[in-house]
Amino acid sequence: MKKCKVPAYFSIELGDGVWQILRRENSLKVSRNGKIFFILKNRQAFTLIELIISLTIIAIILVIIFGAFRIGIRAWEKGEKDIDKQQRYRIVLDLIHRQITSITYKKANIDDKEQLILKGDSKSFEFASHVSLKPENKFGVAYVKYLVVEGENQRERLIAYEKNMVLFDKDFKFNDIDPDAFFELIPNASSISFEYLKPPELGLEEDPEWQDTWDPENDQGLPLAVKLSVIDEPEATPLLVIAPFYQQEE
Repeated sequence: MKKCKVPAYFSIELGDGVWQILRRENSLKVSRNGKIFFILKNRQAFTLIELIISLTIIAIILVIIFGAFRIGIRAWEKGEKDIDKQQRYRIVLDLIHRQITSITYKKANIDDKEQLILKGDSKSFEFASHVSLKPENKFGVAYVKYLVVEGENQRERLIAYEKNMVLFDKDFKFNDIDPDAFFELIPNASSISFEYLKPPELGLEEDPEWQDTWDPENDQGLPLAVKLSVIDEPEATPLLVIAPFYQQEE
């Protein structure tokens, strides 16, 4: 029987068989002063380097998780904004569709000439309609003018002007309307434009064609339809309003 003393800890007696096993497995170490120490091969503790590496890996994983979480929140917020914007577009474009389909054949003294109130180009459109967007114009015919103006960051806005034609006076200037009298319909879009469907000439078998302008001095009557195109982003699919209407002559 051999006695193994571990300094400052404890002393144990080892049988000859156990002693041989420990010597064979190199589990004992004899110091210079003759003291014997146990060498633990299967130790359970971590070194400082292992701890640092583990913490670094955990930090990287947390950064990836929180980064993905932030991206998800931003995508959700953008989706909510897009839904709100699409709902606004649908409401406004539906009102515009109703107003354009109610265009009436109305004439007025414009630039000292008796002209049909229906004129437009790609960035403006003026007409007379039985439908008004303003609550105070609940009766009669309203004069309406849509105007596309420049917004922020080279984008465009659609504004509108309305006035009940019963309230017109002889000095009303169709081409000199106070900008402050307009109200906003579409506050921010990449592109907004109008087109007009010209009917084929009588006796000719031709298909109707879209054109960028409509002038009562050159174009007879009313167009078959008016198309409003709204592009929210450069690569986005345009939102279209195609409003047909019947000619009504007074």
